[in-house]
Amino acid sequence: MRYPKLSFLLFWALLSAFSLSAQEEATGPDGPYLIYGEEGLTAYWANIDEKTKESVSWAEITEAALPDFASFRPELVDPEREFKLPESVVYKGVKKIAAISDIHGQYPVARKLLETHGIIDENQNWAFGEGHLVVVGDVFDRGDQVNQTLWLLHNLQLQAEAAGGKLHFLLGNHETMILEGDDRYVHRNYRITSALMTRTYQQLYGPDTYLGKWLRSLPLAVKINDLVFVHGGLSKEVVKAIDDDLDNLNHLYHKYLIDGNIVEATGRSGKLALLYQREGPLWYRGYFMEEETTEKDLNWILKRMGASRIIVGHTSFEAIRSYFDGRVIAIDSSIKFGNMGEVLLIQDNKFYGGGLLGDKEAIFNRIAGD
Repeated sequence: MRYPKLSFLLFWALLSAFSLSAQEEATGPDGPYLIYGEEGLTAYWANIDEKTKESVSWAEITEAALPDFASFRPELVDPEREFKLPESVVYKGVKKIAAISDIHGQYPVARKLLETHGIIDENQNWAFGEGHLVVVGDVFDRGDQVNQTLWLLHNLQLQAEAAGGKLHFLLGNHETMILEGDDRYVHRNYRITSALMTRTYQQLYGPDTYLGKWLRSLPLAVKINDLVFVHGGLSKEVVKAIDDDLDNLNHLYHKYLIDGNIVEATGRSGKLALLYQREGPLWYRGYFMEEETTEKDLNWILKRMGASRIIVGHTSFEAIRSYFDGRVIAIDSSIKFGNMGEVLLIQDNKFYGGGLLGDKEAIFNRIAGD
């Protein structure tokens, strides 16, 4: 069962209107932004209230009196780290999985959800063992604690790897918007940071920055066991265009559409135009719109991808919901408002929505639309 089109559009309008008034002022310094230059790596940060910026060279970072950044761990930063897009994004035999989506700068909510459900400990360290955590895009924009969230995920990715687990941070439409210079949804505090740094917000995550290099190594989609995770969704047209291959999807997007000439690339290739547009994997909402994706279409998509379910973000609801008898799971639970949200928990083929208070509910017991 799906939301009626009118109800869905009304709900989305209310969410959008509320989000404009839900932003809070930043607390503490904004940063650090690690930027490579002729003299090596330098850490910069902005003091929003005082309208000042500070910096320290990486060679002096361990001896510097750094501000109390919420999640920056200099000991986990390797200035010489080589960032590469994974050769394959298909993983098998994973026993426990968690997923969260559309954090949109709401670091305290994301941290609370992950800690409450045993994915991180009270000191923000990885506690999920060999499990896999999937962040299904859209850490950027709207809220004022984007950088805190990015550093948390960066740290957890390294710690998870060391523990035999994985953190998969998938690009969403808002990540790619920032990489392309579309900053219309950026919180006003980041405009102050940009002015103080004399860099555009896009340049704060440019290819000459540490986090920018990391972002450019992240995939759009991943398949774990028989579950496909992607920010917006996979339409029939996209599945055909990528020849049923998520690795192909990731490499095509990174090679031609990130830091490339998008107008030229999409103009000469219908396949690239499809990946970039509203029917593409970052923007698709067809699972939730009447007559957009039929049950027959979805069955065809799942069969071609060798999957039993698709797990997506991007389309906001008040809690995690399932559609098409559980074959589509929507996990954008409106974390962006800063006072609500859930994390998807999967173990032994059971699917739960985990809340901020530690509550867990089997999502297939929920009725879509309630």
